[in-house]
Amino acid sequence: MSDVVGFVLMFGIILTSVGLVATFGLSELESFNENQQLNNAERTFDLITRSFTELEESQATTRTDAIDLSGGSLTLSPSSSATVNVTADSGKTYTESFPLNALVYENNDIRIGYESGALFRVQERSDAGLITSGPGFVCSDGTAILSFVTLEGDTERQIGGEGTLRVTGRLADQTLLYPVSSSGTGNASTVDTIEVELTFSGESRAREWANYFENADGDWTVTGESDTSVTVQCGASTDLDSVYIRRSIISIAYS
Repeated sequence: MSDVVGFVLMFGIILTSVGLVATFGLSELESFNENQQLNNAERTFDLITRSFTELEESQATTRTDAIDLSGGSLTLSPSSSATVNVTADSGKTYTESFPLNALVYENNDIRIGYESGALFRVQERSDAGLITSGPGFVCSDGTAILSFVTLEGDTERQIGGEGTLRVTGRLADQTLLYPVSSSGTGNASTVDTIEVELTFSGESRAREWANYFENADGDWTVTGESDTSVTVQCGASTDLDSVYIRRSIISIAYS
């Protein structure tokens, strides 16, 4: 009788142990898979960022990259815009405002995306977001080169599920916003300061952009920040001798 009881107890312990290992092992495996999916998405967005940079630099007219959705979704989000104020030595101000928009992959409350040359990763209801790769901005040694990118396409469409999605970017337009003249007021060497305001709606990344500029190389100063916007200044402590500001429009299509 004691042998039977001992066998039953031992068998119960084995079953319990197997159940615990299976439960916690499965949880760890699922967590590992989720992290792998997000890391893969981030690597893909790094490639997308490089492709769009090639479009900006006129090294190509179209570029296509493929992303594995892995249960996530891809959206062209109309969630950001920029206003640029260029103040000349004479005191005259030149202002340009335009949308930026962001290409965003979302999976399990994590958003990975491209926005005006920058790559970001943010988590919903978390302060852990960051700009992992900066935009095409230079502000140092008296030189300011700001290259903005507007993404255009179907902002109402959200593509989700499994499988691979091909994302094609095409350079639709490119405009030199500043200088506005080759000599006199409005030329590249008559600028006192540049102010850039980034404004967000819906999914704000103001905190991430503010943190980026606070730690970026060059003569950047964060002059204002709220839940939905961040304002930065270039040239607050250095005379600007050469200023060029460009806006590229990249059209997005899926296949």
